[in-house]
Amino acid sequence: MKKTTMIALFLILPGIAAFLFFNMWPILYSVYLAFTNAQLGNFPIQAPNAPPLKLVGLENFKWVLSDEKFRRAFLWTWLFVLTSVTLKVVVGVLLSLLYNSKYVKGKMIYRSLLIIPWALPLLFSVTVWKFMFDPIFGPINQVLKSLGISGPNWISDPTWGFIALNLIEVWLAYPFMVTVITAALQSIPDTLIEAAIIDGANYWQRVRHVVLPVVGKPIAFATILTSAASFQYFMVPYIYNAGLFEDKFILLYGYRKAFGASPHYGRAAAIMVIATLVLAVYMYVNVRITKLQEGAKG
Repeated sequence: MKKTTMIALFLILPGIAAFLFFNMWPILYSVYLAFTNAQLGNFPIQAPNAPPLKLVGLENFKWVLSDEKFRRAFLWTWLFVLTSVTLKVVVGVLLSLLYNSKYVKGKMIYRSLLIIPWALPLLFSVTVWKFMFDPIFGPINQVLKSLGISGPNWISDPTWGFIALNLIEVWLAYPFMVTVITAALQSIPDTLIEAAIIDGANYWQRVRHVVLPVVGKPIAFATILTSAASFQYFMVPYIYNAGLFEDKFILLYGYRKAFGASPHYGRAAAIMVIATLVLAVYMYVNVRITKLQEGAKG
């Protein structure tokens, strides 16, 4: 038995080493940088006239928490989580109910089309959407103009740009929501629906009192995951208009702090550490509230 255990440990040792090097080491090194004055000039190479790299304790965290742009980015990020997740859940539930309806023909074709946002590269999708929202040449404003409506500036206006990002996020995330919710809907016994019909429940009453309670945990699971993705929103606003949203999303703000006009890697790392801790607490609290861990244990 001991020999078998040693052989097993020997076989998994390369995988463990690769995991520690490519996953744990960057995380631990980022945490270390968050407690230093690492900036352009003393990191990674010490310049002659730059302050030497040294530990500064919690100074970076104090600076970040007192920074008005960080507080603004923190609030806007949570506002985006609230709006985008609500839209994704609503669209996901409605499309799942539609695709599972016995009155809809060609459901397999529709479900196959769901993978389009997944299949397309993110850069391509966001670039196309940016053209769609172009205030002058974009098809959306052209349609509004044909209706006698002056279209807004989706690219440069913060409010309309924020709305555009919500719509883009729904497009990118609805396949995941529909896939999870559809799988849950197909697990509902037909006897439950038939019993509700016999009791005189109409369609929406069946959805509210039978369907949604049964698929509640899968919806909660998908909601928690997609809300975590919204909290870590970076690539889409960066491609869409990085300058407009640099103080409205935490990760984009942290990126700008590291690679902007005055790079300060210690403060950028502190921003990322704070974002990670906040997200970890958020995930833990939501898992406890929704009792998803009970389903995993059971």
